[in-house]
Amino acid sequence: MVPKIPKRREPRYETAIVAQIFPNKWNPLISKKVVVLDLSWKGFKAEFITNEGINYKTGKNLSLKIPIDQFNISNIKFLKIDLVVKWCDKELKRIGGVIIHPRGENAIILGNLIQKLALLKQTEDEISQGSSKTLDQESSEAS
Repeated sequence: MVPKIPKRREPRYETAIVAQIFPNKWNPLISKKVVVLDLSWKGFKAEFITNEGINYKTGKNLSLKIPIDQFNISNIKFLKIDLVVKWCDKELKRIGGVIIHPRGENAIILGNLIQKLALLKQTEDEISQGSSKTLDQESSEAS
């Protein structure tokens, strides 16, 4: 059975969430820490925090456990989603791929997390645009 992958056209949102990747769904003892660099309905990009080499092939199924208690979007502490690896960069220790669309409560929580990341990105853009406008005004006043 082919996993259901959403076909949404939304941008990716940059993050710096430290999470865990489980290469084997049935053995939770084997996990590696990663930094989720970006996340969206289209996919993900993650960088490993390890000195070991990584060796994931295209099409490998992984599980990602993201701590979401810091975002105050749900009363559960972790969101566990399934992933499919589409590319792997061994030099930079990065992987990327698509998210297998979760069902039920996990889908709602993932949607809320992406919305929260979008709001954080929007306020970050407003802050950076505001500071550039202030610099422009100060330079024009100095002239």
